[in-house]
Amino acid sequence: MNSRGAHAVAQTKKQHLGGLAGSESENLETAPPRLMRFSEVEQDHAPVSSLGCIAAWVRTFLAQPHPHLGRNGSVCPFVPVALRFDTIWMTEVGDATPDFDRICQIITEYRDIFLQTEPVTGADALNKAFLVVFPSLAANGPEGAAIVDNVQATLKRHFVDMGLMLGEFHSANESPGLRNPNFRPLRSPIPMLAIRHMVESDLPFLARDTYPAEERASFLRSYLFRLGGVLSESKFNEAVAALIAAELALLSSAA
Repeated sequence: MNSRGAHAVAQTKKQHLGGLAGSESENLETAPPRLMRFSEVEQDHAPVSSLGCIAAWVRTFLAQPHPHLGRNGSVCPFVPVALRFDTIWMTEVGDATPDFDRICQIITEYRDIFLQTEPVTGADALNKAFLVVFPSLAANGPEGAAIVDNVQATLKRHFVDMGLMLGEFHSANESPGLRNPNFRPLRSPIPMLAIRHMVESDLPFLARDTYPAEERASFLRSYLFRLGGVLSESKFNEAVAALIAAELALLSSAA
């Protein structure tokens, strides 16, 4: 599916919703901005543009090794393969002052489009990602970053339930690297949210003790339900052990 085809999903939804009468249709937002393949962004958008800036950051940071990463390979192992197959899709939300509710709506719409954009199954689907960029939030400094963080925290459980991951990126992101707690792999020059399929290596991001036990247990149940049949034995056992620990913590807190 090309970029026009991916956006056609959103346009079809818009046309269907446009047929609703009265107050229902008056409260509906317009369809989300068009998605573009990464190669299209690099070809048509200058490096100083918002999408061009993010594309350059993806290629020169996420797709490259880093001395502070704490392991060999690129910062994000998924990215070099996705660049090779051109399965990263990007879009820019031009709203001047998008608030929490509006961004939640936009990201939920892109989640549904993501699930309908080819490839939808098999190994190739794991290389697909959507990057939704919010340039206007950059000017809001900490407040803009907080909106991105709050949207991700609010929607993550719904994404994980569907076998998806939602990542938050902005210049003030304090999430540490897995191998080096002083490394900040999620710091991007412009705020954005990223959608992709859940994979085996996501277990550490779902089992963190910083999550409440109930939320952690929910993440781990979804992880095992979605990936249990394809997990390595070691990852399966690790996930089960983490789920048991979360469930025991729940029981302890209820006692």
